[in-house]
Amino acid sequence: MAFCPFCKQEINEVTAVYREVRHVEVTAKVRLDPTNHNLSYKEEEIETLEVVDVEGDEEFSCPKCRETLPLNSDKLELFLEGKLLLVKESEVKVKDDFALFEGRVYKIRDRLEDLLFLEVLSDEVVEAILAANLF
Repeated sequence: MAFCPFCKQEINEVTAVYREVRHVEVTAKVRLDPTNHNLSYKEEEIETLEVVDVEGDEEFSCPKCRETLPLNSDKLELFLEGKLLLVKESEVKVKDDFALFEGRVYKIRDRLEDLLFLEVLSDEVVEAILAANLF
């Protein structure tokens, strides 16, 4: 299960905002007003011809505190599965490329300002050896 690094609440979904560029075809009735000689448009049909998704323009946020989570779509799945944690560096002990957080050892996968991206170690024996030797 995932936890927001800002409000510390357990979350199983995020709010996604993304922008699309669309090419559309609009069918409209156009009339000329005889009194003021202005054209008026009345749209009757809008057909989307093509949707171009702007890659890298997604923004994910916590549904509870609404803080922006620094994730891309590749990291999002791991985060929601609980295999990738976002943790403030001040909350962990760091040694080389590893971090001790809540009694467990994690591999530091990335850093962004004061946040660490911690990857869950899949082997409990390796985790125990690292914990004993590093911390």
